[in-house]
Amino acid sequence: MKKIVSLFLVFLVATSCCLAFTGCGSKAASKAPNLKAETYAEDAADDFDATADNENLEMSESPSSTKESSTVKTNRKIIERINLSLQTKEFDALVDKVNNKVLELGGYIEASEIDGGEIGSNTSRWAEITARIPSDKSGKFGDYISKNSVVVNRAVTTEDVTLKYVDNESRVKALEAEKKSLEKILENAVSVEDIISVRSQLTNVIYEIESLKSQLRTYDNLIDYTTVTINIDEVERTEIVEKQSVWQKIGTNLKNNFGDMWRMLVALFVFFISAIPFIIPVGVIVFVVVFILKIKHKSKKKNADNK
Repeated sequence: MKKIVSLFLVFLVATSCCLAFTGCGSKAASKAPNLKAETYAEDAADDFDATADNENLEMSESPSSTKESSTVKTNRKIIERINLSLQTKEFDALVDKVNNKVLELGGYIEASEIDGGEIGSNTSRWAEITARIPSDKSGKFGDYISKNSVVVNRAVTTEDVTLKYVDNESRVKALEAEKKSLEKILENAVSVEDIISVRSQLTNVIYEIESLKSQLRTYDNLIDYTTVTINIDEVERTEIVEKQSVWQKIGTNLKNNFGDMWRMLVALFVFFISAIPFIIPVGVIVFVVVFILKIKHKSKKKNADNK
């Protein structure tokens, strides 16, 4: 019996030891994935930090790139041209205002032409003015014109000559370097033939440099000063540019038609009054001719009766 009890105790001890080892193995196995997960988490965090650093680096670099792009944008060479068609009932006053405003803004009148309004003519006057206004003040000039006249049409065109401008500048630098080289060669030239050849090449280079610089100066003037072409028409009534209802349009047309008819009657009256010096002699001649014809007719009738 004692043997059985001792065997049973040994079996319990052995079972307990196996269970203990199994529990330790399971704990070790459970800890291993946790360690691996922590490693992955640390690697992912490192990758995220690296990505964030790269993004921060890109963000830190982006202002400079933006600044460079904005600098390039502001350095672009743009030529602006504006065409304005105006109507006014105060022709002389508007022409004076345009000329004075151009000078006030630091510009100048490049060309001006006024025509129409001859004595004895019913035609209205018109003017065409070409003004050069500093580019940064062209907006002020446009606002001023809109307030003092009726703008029938406004067209703005721009031309980007940046590439041409930069290309010309590069060519000038290259030609100036070539010019210096030719000047050194000319200093060391001995034979007359070499001197003549080098001088000829140097003359051509100088001519190209001056031609390119002249083009650059022309570009600078066109870029710095906006070209504004202004066409002014004198009218007795300005066009109504705001939107109208049907009845408003009918009323406006009736008013305009009655106005046109009245002006036509006035023009006819003025014509007949002005033509009196011609009408009176013609009338006297017609009266004399008719009187003579009547006398002849009466004499013929008397002669016929006597016969």
